[in-house]
Amino acid sequence: MVKPRGIKIGLVEVIPLLLGAFGLIMVFSASSGISVYKSVVPTSFVKQLILFVFGVGLFFLTSKIKVKFWEEFNLFFIILAGFLLVLTYFYGIEINGARRWLAIKIFNMRFSFQPSIFAQFALVIFFAKKRDFGISIFVISVIMGLIIIQPDISMAFLTLIIGTVMLFLNSTNDGKVAAFFAIMLLVGVIFITREGYAVSRINNHINSDSLNATVQAISHGGFSGLGLGSGIEKFFYIPLPDSDFIFSIIGEELGFTGCLFIVGLFVIYFISAIKSSLRASNEYSSLLGLGLVLFIGVYALLHIYVSLGIVPVTGIPLPFISSGGTALIMAYMAGGIIVSIEKNNNRIRGRDGRTHLSGSRSRSQNRGKRVQRDLYRKRFGT
Repeated sequence: MVKPRGIKIGLVEVIPLLLGAFGLIMVFSASSGISVYKSVVPTSFVKQLILFVFGVGLFFLTSKIKVKFWEEFNLFFIILAGFLLVLTYFYGIEINGARRWLAIKIFNMRFSFQPSIFAQFALVIFFAKKRDFGISIFVISVIMGLIIIQPDISMAFLTLIIGTVMLFLNSTNDGKVAAFFAIMLLVGVIFITREGYAVSRINNHINSDSLNATVQAISHGGFSGLGLGSGIEKFFYIPLPDSDFIFSIIGEELGFTGCLFIVGLFVIYFISAIKSSLRASNEYSSLLGLGLVLFIGVYALLHIYVSLGIVPVTGIPLPFISSGGTALIMAYMAGGIIVSIEKNNNRIRGRDGRTHLSGSRSRSQNRGKRVQRDLYRKRFGT
């Protein structure tokens, strides 16, 4: 007798939703310092709520799209990313001398779109497929160049990291990849020394009152925190508390336990997503999943480092949690693709992960193991 198949929900599907819901609460709390005197609902919270609903919709939509779609249209996405970056350079919103956003106005609310984040997402889709090394460095260099002239050094550096790690994962010549990374890093250092705003940002990192406030916020929270909504530093001491420094607000209001809870959720999510990617039945799915984990992971890590005062302020949001449009939407799209890979694995392996023929393994299990073995051999030459 065949048992009815129930609905199976994995960690890669649940955790992004939990982080997003938690983010709504923290955005409301963090932005309340700005609007408390007006006795109104914070505008950033309303925008975050709209974007969260839209992002979750895309999350479930992309989770139902087969990986084959991304493989077939990978070239389209990288060309679209380049076009949007060019468009931003000429028609983007200029803020503090930089053009990094395209503006969209809906219901008297202005939503900004940051093409550089979409470009990193497109790079993952593009490089999950094996590429010629010359073409690879050309694509990365062009995307980085279009980002750095905005100017946006931190996003260009993130693009370099994502691009080179993807080249490493798809078994491009390691020596050439390392040399390319070193050369681009050297060019970046030269550019930073010549750009006044970049040098100024590093100096501000060394002597910054606002940065000290973010670190103090976390230390004030102690083990259990001051209580949700009871933070003090968000009242004009910390710049952009609902986006760039939301982890500091979490530390102040929810303490070490709150920070540990969030970091723990991210760690569990990354481990689950990596396992799911390595179990994929083909190489493109595996590399795509690993690349998207990298895409989300570097943002989370860098945001936390900034909040702890380890690296200069970069304006990098915390995935799924920080107030912001493009980063939230792209994180949910990336998460949806990871769910799609996981669901495809479950369909191939069967609900219990084994064939129902006793004494034998399913062909899909063996195929998944072969993919993992081939990836390992390509990486380490054994």
